[in-house]
Amino acid sequence: MSLTSALNAAASGLSLINSQLKVTSTNIANANTEGYTTKSLPGTQGVNETSGSSYVMSTQVKRQVDETLRNAYWSELSGGGFAKTLATYTARLDSLFGSLDDSTSLPNRVTEFTDALTQLAADPSSQSVQATVVSAAEGLAFTLNNTSEQVQGMRAEADSMTYDQVQSVNEILKSIEAQETRIIETRAEGQSTAELDDQMDMLLKDLSNYMDVEVHKDSDGALRISTQSGHTLYDDEASQLSFERTAHLTAGVEGGPLSVVSPNGSEMKLSAADMQGGSIGGLLTLRDEVLPEAQTQLDEIAHSMSLALSRNVDGGNAADDGATPPVETGFAADVSGYDQPGDVIELSFTTASGLTRDVSFVAVSDPSMLPLDGSATAGADDLVFGIDISGSGASIEDQISNALGPKFSVSVDAGGELTVLTDTASTGVTMTGLTSYTAKTDVSEPGLAVPVFTDGRDGGKPYTGALENGGQKAGYALAIKVNPEVSDDPSILGGEAGGSGSSAQDSTRAEYLIDQLNTTQFTFSSETGIGASQSPFQGSIADFTRQVISTQGAQADTAQRRLDVTETAVSTAKLAYEQSYKVDVDEQLVNLLELQNAYSANARVLSAVNSMFDELMQVVR
Repeated sequence: MSLTSALNAAASGLSLINSQLKVTSTNIANANTEGYTTKSLPGTQGVNETSGSSYVMSTQVKRQVDETLRNAYWSELSGGGFAKTLATYTARLDSLFGSLDDSTSLPNRVTEFTDALTQLAADPSSQSVQATVVSAAEGLAFTLNNTSEQVQGMRAEADSMTYDQVQSVNEILKSIEAQETRIIETRAEGQSTAELDDQMDMLLKDLSNYMDVEVHKDSDGALRISTQSGHTLYDDEASQLSFERTAHLTAGVEGGPLSVVSPNGSEMKLSAADMQGGSIGGLLTLRDEVLPEAQTQLDEIAHSMSLALSRNVDGGNAADDGATPPVETGFAADVSGYDQPGDVIELSFTTASGLTRDVSFVAVSDPSMLPLDGSATAGADDLVFGIDISGSGASIEDQISNALGPKFSVSVDAGGELTVLTDTASTGVTMTGLTSYTAKTDVSEPGLAVPVFTDGRDGGKPYTGALENGGQKAGYALAIKVNPEVSDDPSILGGEAGGSGSSAQDSTRAEYLIDQLNTTQFTFSSETGIGASQSPFQGSIADFTRQVISTQGAQADTAQRRLDVTETAVSTAKLAYEQSYKVDVDEQLVNLLELQNAYSANARVLSAVNSMFDELMQVVR
């Protein structure tokens, strides 16, 4: 090797080692900097084509990143953001509903109310006991109101937080666009993008906490970001999320959608698949699913309790056509009070093949709603028919007859008694039951039922469970009030203002009301999340209220367990990812020592060559 070649090799080695020392020193200095990845500066050997001498040169600074571990960590972050949001709110919801040991919880408010009625049954003429019943009813209504208000407040809070987080996501997407531009420009200049890539990863990590995204890099290094359903968030240019706060977000009101607006202005609504991860997905799941279901549970309690106390129930009596022996047999029930939207007539029979069929006739005052579908009742598989009570169409008798068909004989007499008969011998059909449920809207109407509660909306009105205008049940827990007629005259509960067979010393009414709350079995809507559409929850109102509390507790426990699992997964994924890129200071110190030794060796070579050149020059002189 010539002296010139040795000189060039040593000089290039010193230059490379000097650059590598800078990279190693930077690694050590940033060992505790979040998101900083270990850097290295590989060297390559080259040959001068003119002189044939060898030399070494640096390439670009490389960073140490395991992309598989990185992507797994981001995915777990998304799940963690979702789980943390759900766990936080469901714990608040569980606390709001209270526990069975909490004296102010709904089950205990119901118990307090029934206990007061029990005292009234023992002493129906006691004014102090009558007042106690009213006070307990007011406490129950207040708890339903207050709980509902807080549920809706949590929905509004989730909606507002979604808006704030969407703004944060949009800022991140703009930063990603700007960062990608810098990376492309730096790459085009032939310089290392390692530091810029670290900064980009931090932006993508923050984005993953908010949303469940897919991050791709093309073969040329171009970045692509999309949602799980394929909506593009970044592709050369950043898209923007579109979300508006929902004004007056209350029961029955749906929140606004979350959409992606592309750089060219086209807008696409995100799907449910995009809401399965990230804190934004958690917030929208709460706003649109978890909290509305909680409101539905409260509404179901208020709805069932109000109707249980205010509806007159006629279980029907066996009836026939009067022939000897009778040809047609069936049942008769009083439907004289069947004049309020939401009133129901239930009929059951067995077919010739032995199948049991249930039919529900639901009163509506708006004929444009007809025909009704099965969701109009809580029954699992009953046939539902809407009956127009507006007076604009056919009579109730004709409507029921048309619905049942020729195998049944239907009649309603002047006194309002509905009779449904069938000839079992010829049709094979056997009637098994007929019951009418008619709501009392005034305390002076006959019957043991009492409209203890009313709907406080629109200035106050009777609660009948009407289906019109989206259904009276929606949001009813927010508006349930004690009937002013009952508040003004509590003796109604003791029987003084009651109908047939009720007197100041008669406990019949109080016992009836107690039975309706504690004993009578009701079917509750599966929309509450309790029970299923084909097997809805059945039990007393007290049973259902206790089940609601248990369900809220179980939901909070499930969310917390999910969070615990997710936090462990996030921690594990983070540790694995960080170990793949974190600076190992001991290793870097060893590298630093080796580089120093290599630097010294090259310096000695350079010094030796310099000395040889000096000696050569002396000879020449």
